[in-house]
Amino acid sequence: MLPTVEGLDVQLVRSRRRTIAVEIDHNARVLVRAPAWMAQRDVQRFVAERSEWILAKVSEARARESIIPRRTETNQLYLRGSLLTWGWQDADVILPRTVTPDRVPQWLDAWQRRQAESIFLAMIDEFLPAFGVTALRYSGLRLRKMRRRWGSCTRTGLITLNEHLVRTPDVCIRGVVVHELCHLVHMDHGSGFKSLLNDMYSDHRLSTTLLNGWTSIIDIEY
Repeated sequence: MLPTVEGLDVQLVRSRRRTIAVEIDHNARVLVRAPAWMAQRDVQRFVAERSEWILAKVSEARARESIIPRRTETNQLYLRGSLLTWGWQDADVILPRTVTPDRVPQWLDAWQRRQAESIFLAMIDEFLPAFGVTALRYSGLRLRKMRRRWGSCTRTGLITLNEHLVRTPDVCIRGVVVHELCHLVHMDHGSGFKSLLNDMYSDHRLSTTLLNGWTSIIDIEY
């Protein structure tokens, strides 16, 4: 018998782990991980004792999910927070006639990368002058597809941004761009960094909140 929480489907996964834990993923699904030896009644008790917390976290996850336009067709993609269609005619993104159906994912992948590079560079140029002399530490932009991070900045001034970030709204993209630019001044996340980030981009808290919801689009394939 699966552990239950009012109105929710709960998935139970048993393994050789030593402790029991509950997770709420970005799709608002509840996953309980329990040791193989643990009695079912103890699993049930663990879930029941945390039911209020689980319901609250599921509500938060569903609220974040609701901000993302839902894809209703297979020929749809995200760009800057909007849902676009792709096709060979009468679409937002027009594919060349030379692109055969089997090559569509590859073409869209390259298209997204071009969009990301152009948009990210433009936003870096938008904010970089405000950093004054520190801007000289910026050494370039690198794009990567990442599952866990939106961006990073090295001590040499190289900024790496998640290519999938281009799918999120501009407020989110700017938030990540400015966050990484602030690391040109402060490599940590201490008070100096937080003060600078707040001065450079007052919407950074909104950016972070929205990004928590948009995380679910990272795994979408064309």
